[in-house]
Amino acid sequence: MNLDLFSPDAPGRLIPTIQGATAFVPSPLPPKIDLAAVFSEYGSAMAGIGMLNAKMAQLGNPKLIIRPLQRREALLSSAMEGTYTTSDELALFEIGADGATKADTKEVFNYVTALTHSVSLMRELPICHRLIREAHDKLLSGLSQQRGGHKRPGEYKHDQNWIGGVSPSQARFVPPPPAETVEAMNQLEAFINRDAPEDFPPLIEAALVHYQFETIHPFADGNGRVGRILIPLVLLSRGLIKDAVFYPSASLESKKDIYIDRMFDVSTKGDWTSWVRFFLKICQETCESSIEVVDKVLSLQLEYRERAMKEFRSNNVVILIDHLFSSPVVSTPIVMGLLNVTHRAARMTIGNLERIGVLEKMEGFNKPEYFVARPILRAGS
Repeated sequence: MNLDLFSPDAPGRLIPTIQGATAFVPSPLPPKIDLAAVFSEYGSAMAGIGMLNAKMAQLGNPKLIIRPLQRREALLSSAMEGTYTTSDELALFEIGADGATKADTKEVFNYVTALTHSVSLMRELPICHRLIREAHDKLLSGLSQQRGGHKRPGEYKHDQNWIGGVSPSQARFVPPPPAETVEAMNQLEAFINRDAPEDFPPLIEAALVHYQFETIHPFADGNGRVGRILIPLVLLSRGLIKDAVFYPSASLESKKDIYIDRMFDVSTKGDWTSWVRFFLKICQETCESSIEVVDKVLSLQLEYRERAMKEFRSNNVVILIDHLFSSPVVSTPIVMGLLNVTHRAARMTIGNLERIGVLEKMEGFNKPEYFVARPILRAGS
């Protein structure tokens, strides 16, 4: 780590760590933020949040859009860490299809699980050590050693980690050593659950929490993904959004280098203004892209329902169409269970949706065959 880059305004302290290297321990939140300097970006981001909330209020069933957005977030957040799969492979893995065992797909599926588990856990817990550790446990559980499964899922790091370079002495950034990590996370938990949360607008609070978590880097692996999960959790906890529909990884992925540089500049120079401005612009873009996804999904649902009602009298076709928005891949056994019908009736319903262009057979699968509503998968990408 180049110590010459750390100015007297750096919001933390430098301490010795392993191999003669130096680590950075961030000061407790909150810092002094010049709110006037970020006023324009904050106004635009809040306008975006307002439009997203208004769009969600139009939905009779928010679950219609939540799953596509979460699937999109998992794919893109994982891609930022070099883990890639396709929406087809992820949807197949979700329903337990034989042959859908690609290691990357399992890892991305774990991200969806960690995300949904964290949102569910917030019904009984604040954002705290337990919630954060459980998210990490869900993220890494069941993975091979090569995929991070050996890096103590659900436990804070036991060894010094670093970012960039082959060793701590050559790293671009060295976060706090294990001995300082728990105290830094205690301080972060205390900030999130402070008595007067209204002292910072939630969007700016999310920017501070995300930076702090990534700088502490409390786990041996998976810090970027857990840190991005924290963003919607903060907004949910403050009531800024009512549903888990705010996922910024699509915008962050397109600006990954700037994203990393802005956080690094906070650590080295105390440049909070540039980081918060960047984060707020990401928030605005996230709202805009999420609204586009909502519009695509609603348009598809209306189109598919109109086709079905024009061609068929059975309500089972409409029920299956709605099911496809949360689970876009089905088989005859799945449809039998969903509709409580015979094998013949289930296959006929699938065939009807094939005929009107909603479903198509996936190649390479027999006994059972799988059918995909590919436009629904693509609507979230």
